[in-house]
Amino acid sequence: MSDAAPAWLLRLLKVPPAPHIPEGAAVRVFRAALAHRQLQLLRWGLRQAGVVVGLIFTWVAVKNRFVPHLPYAHADSVFFAFEMFAWLAFAVQAPITFLVAWLDYEYRWYILSGRSLRIREGLVAIQEKTMTFANIQQVSIRQNPLQRLFGIADVKVETAGGGSKRGSQDADASHTEGLHEAHFRGVDNPEEIRDVIMARVRMHRDAGLGEPQPPEPARPEPVASSAATLGAAKELLGEMRALRSALTAQGRVEP
Repeated sequence: MSDAAPAWLLRLLKVPPAPHIPEGAAVRVFRAALAHRQLQLLRWGLRQAGVVVGLIFTWVAVKNRFVPHLPYAHADSVFFAFEMFAWLAFAVQAPITFLVAWLDYEYRWYILSGRSLRIREGLVAIQEKTMTFANIQQVSIRQNPLQRLFGIADVKVETAGGGSKRGSQDADASHTEGLHEAHFRGVDNPEEIRDVIMARVRMHRDAGLGEPQPPEPARPEPVASSAATLGAAKELLGEMRALRSALTAQGRVEP
């Protein structure tokens, strides 16, 4: 986290502290690229420019074309008051939203442990997800034209039951994200992240399928079945002895 982050803004947004990172050789921590911050600031600038254009259009077009024809004596003054209020609101929100866009980069955490991945992102709307490698079904890389220009991409991770997602296809539209998917947004090493995740997914699947199963213990035969078998053997032995005695009496078999 940045030491220069305004404490009042963090208190206002109730931003939680950095997530606990478990210790171990298998733990990998990835962060968004610096270019992701630049892209966020570009988007912020485009949104602010759109608001300014809308305010100017309202001032020029609406005031000159519609306000003079309203049948109210103070219509011009009321419109001027609303316009000034809109400009004041714009002036108040501009520095706050700029700081949010600036700090968004530093408050994104992508953590891979031995069994699961954990993602935390956002300042205003904080989102945190944990997925076990055993449940991951697909890992893909997404890159829109703006991201291609900045040399970054997103890694999309999906688990079983994900299905299709409704809403915007914007790579940064985290509010439309489904419950069975997560994104490593704005990274400059998407192939490395994908390969690490897939390697751990294969390791967990191989471990689950390749574990030797203990042999099943021999089941004792039922007592009734053993007694019946013994009785049949005795009966057969008696018949063989009677047959031998008969053949001996006839002189066919030597005693």
